[in-house]
Amino acid sequence: MQLRHAIQLVPAIQIPAMIFLVGCMSTDITPKDAVEVDSMAFSKGNIPEHVNPVIVQIPEADLQPPKVEIDDTTVDVANGNKITTQKTEVVSTAPDGTTLTQKVPEAINAQLSNNQKWPVDSLVGQVNGKPLYASEFLKTREDRIISIAAEKDRVSARNQVVQLITEAFNQYVNNLLVISEAEAMIPAEAQEGVLAWLKDLQEKEIANRGGSRADAQRSIEEEFPGTTIEEFMNRQKNQALAGDLLNRRIRPRTIVSWRDVERLYDVNSAVYNPLPTIRIGRIAILKSNQANVDKVNASVSQGKSFSQVAAEVGQPDGGFWREISIPVGGIDAIPDLVDEVKTRIKGLALNKIDGPIESKTQFIWMTLISAQQDKPKSIFDPQLQLQLRRQIENQRYGIEQIRYFQMLRTHWVATDLESMKERLIVITMNRYFRQQ
Repeated sequence: MQLRHAIQLVPAIQIPAMIFLVGCMSTDITPKDAVEVDSMAFSKGNIPEHVNPVIVQIPEADLQPPKVEIDDTTVDVANGNKITTQKTEVVSTAPDGTTLTQKVPEAINAQLSNNQKWPVDSLVGQVNGKPLYASEFLKTREDRIISIAAEKDRVSARNQVVQLITEAFNQYVNNLLVISEAEAMIPAEAQEGVLAWLKDLQEKEIANRGGSRADAQRSIEEEFPGTTIEEFMNRQKNQALAGDLLNRRIRPRTIVSWRDVERLYDVNSAVYNPLPTIRIGRIAILKSNQANVDKVNASVSQGKSFSQVAAEVGQPDGGFWREISIPVGGIDAIPDLVDEVKTRIKGLALNKIDGPIESKTQFIWMTLISAQQDKPKSIFDPQLQLQLRRQIENQRYGIEQIRYFQMLRTHWVATDLESMKERLIVITMNRYFRQQ
């Protein structure tokens, strides 16, 4: 047994009092005149004749047991489930009087209803024998998820996160499948060539990133934190193999013929051959408002612009009436205008006020605000042909890529990918949304 308190030894004869320290007290507080005494000297029958040990004082705080403080926080989650987080602190007093606080790791108690499943943040599933862990999957997307979860519109935020996880998971699975297919297609006699190519690629990468392995490692970590040279080169290898496989399997299915280009051009003919458009201004004043009628006539006679006249009499939108696309048959082919208005529009001049024309109830002044005719694009325009061809190729490439990925999933995957994705979504919601 070790004694942690100072003990005063009172000798049987009249000698000055001395302080003896027994046990494992630190040397920095030991008095200079202290004498070491074996603890066995104080056992029954072994007390020295010249001393009489007497305990002078023990601080009351030293006799008090440590105080345990517990703080429980319970949060309601979905389906009647609750999570209780328990924070525990052990508070004690040191021999020198200072307070020591020790935090115990948080304990989480999930109170589940009967037959209720609870997602565990561990192995979500396996794709081609490669495990997928939720923490590793969400780590690179955590900042984006936290940002979305902080939005006030909870429904919109949830939909965004579900879409994010769905797209990321599909991309993750597709990448693994393509890499597995590409590696499986490398014949045995070509394995050495791949290794030699990878070694050459690594040497070039090191040369481009400083010339030494240490410099290359620092450069890679700055660009991709936590990534080693081997991991980086393996990523480069996978990208090269996947790109080569997709080019050989999908690109031949995206051949575009001249007929395809013509068909797409015809479908979007209105875009490449836009109709001319005109913008018409119109000022209409009731006959009963003779003051405004006189004001318009006076302003027109003074040579003021249409926009100035419209502003003086308070016409909305500066007197703008409507924008008209002129069909192939011209103004006469506009279906929703009467013949009288069509005839008048034909006679309008740019920025020239026409009128007034008197109707049964009002006087009307009109003008041609603007006329626009974009230059048409011929199908024989080389740039337009390339644009149409790339558009068709991209559409077909996307379709063929989806078909190819579906074939790979049928060939390689034996697990339920939909269940894995749902587990990821549930874990994401519990981790990031329940905290908001």
